[in-house]
Amino acid sequence: MKMLISVLLGVMTWPLLEYLLHRFLGHDLKLNTLFKKEHTRHHSETDYFAPLSYKAAAAVPICTITVLLVRLMTGSWDIAIAYTVGFIAMFSLYEFVHWNMHATAPSTKLGMRLRKHHLAHHFHNPKMNHGVTTTIIDKLAGTYLPVTVVKIPKKINLPWLYEAGKETIDPKFSNDFQIR
Repeated sequence: MKMLISVLLGVMTWPLLEYLLHRFLGHDLKLNTLFKKEHTRHHSETDYFAPLSYKAAAAVPICTITVLLVRLMTGSWDIAIAYTVGFIAMFSLYEFVHWNMHATAPSTKLGMRLRKHHLAHHFHNPKMNHGVTTTIIDKLAGTYLPVTVVKIPKKINLPWLYEAGKETIDPKFSNDFQIR
């Protein structure tokens, strides 16, 4: 039971770190880091995602520190590793969800809600809506920007948004997105 709780705590911790990294390293802090460089490029080229090798290289020290801190707090290697497994699982889900928001059409109401939240961050106000897998942290931190219709610049290529072979929005997305 302790192991399952540890994994779940790791899963539940990820959205806070996701928010903090995105908001502070990606936007607020004026640090010249690889994270900032890659994030800035993603904002200017929304179909660009940092190479997996960069993410893996960052994950190794983060996971090592996480295991050591949790071990120090709990006195248990098993709990520390279980927590970190949950954390890594949620990070992996984040990577998939984030890519999916840019590359494929939404298939659920939750997917549409999170996509609008994220794309409003890209195209309405980059100081708002830092969460990708959840809106909760933005709501708690006062950085939640509710959006009904996301206005996407014409130069942005989101193939899933358009009718096949046309330059018009697919009717099933016309209530949620506009091209400006």
